[in-house]
Amino acid sequence: MPLRVIEIVTPREDKEEVVKSLEEHRPNEGYVFWTSPLDDEAALSFRVILDVQESENVLDKLENLFSWNEKYRIIVFAAEATIPRLKIPEKEIPEAMQNGENGEATRKNRISREELYSDVLDTSMMSKSYVMLVIFSALVAVIGLMRSNVAIIIGAMVLAPLLGPNVGLSLATTLGDKKLALESSKTLIVGVVLAFLVSLGAGLLLGLPEISSELLLRSTTSFSDIILAIVSGAAGIISFTLGVPTSLVGVMVALSLLPPLSACGIFLGAGETGHAAGAGLLFLANIICLNLAGVVTFLLQGIQPLTWWDRERAKVTAIRMAFLWGIMLAILILFLYLGTIR
Repeated sequence: MPLRVIEIVTPREDKEEVVKSLEEHRPNEGYVFWTSPLDDEAALSFRVILDVQESENVLDKLENLFSWNEKYRIIVFAAEATIPRLKIPEKEIPEAMQNGENGEATRKNRISREELYSDVLDTSMMSKSYVMLVIFSALVAVIGLMRSNVAIIIGAMVLAPLLGPNVGLSLATTLGDKKLALESSKTLIVGVVLAFLVSLGAGLLLGLPEISSELLLRSTTSFSDIILAIVSGAAGIISFTLGVPTSLVGVMVALSLLPPLSACGIFLGAGETGHAAGAGLLFLANIICLNLAGVVTFLLQGIQPLTWWDRERAKVTAIRMAFLWGIMLAILILFLYLGTIR
């Protein structure tokens, strides 16, 4: 598993309390830590090297310990390797501990909540770079669709500017984080509107003398598209929670959000309202499936707020949103079954 280094900067008078906390949490010597004095004699730096599976448990314990103290700071960064290697626990973790019984912390087969939040936040924030990426991606998608060039369309898929805000919305729902939900929603709406306007403009200016096969492919929705969107969405969320960004490239290609949205704009600009509706519904289906898969997968991965009262509130919100996305998906499947979607 990947390694993480947790650095804790704390007042010198808290040394004994921090050491005691770290010693108590260290199961079977699964991680190591040491203390270093800082230039400021009033502060100390603790460094902990541990498996990424243990990072959230340690961070939660430290946050509970220092949440009242404005003088502390915790930093998390990746480590490639450590010599000597970390000791492998001699005994298997008891089943009760794995299930979180008796108040024990569970091992997380993922990166910590804070690290995940930071990664998702970076892709969910509105910025000039995001706006430019959306415009450029839409132009690439328009060119690929109108030329029926699969390689160019894949290029637009890989850029995937709309994937991040959707993941941010799913994480915000799971954590009950209103600020992240609003930021992700705003970023997603702006991205969708910009991409649609670029595509609509292309359809109005260039027309559509001949409908390419790639455009036609994105004017219909089938049950296989729904299954692909759900599976790809879940795979993308798992890639985020494992901290493996290279795995996202395949997810970006499989879960195509931008091509159907661009096809919708092109068709509408060219006056092909029927095909435009079909492409729009395919885009909507992908959005629904991605968010439903995102919320469910985050819940199954054990992503939850730190405090129990926030957990209860977030759990209710997540279940309600998952139910809402599920209802929307059920309606879409019903339309498909009745054959009303072209």
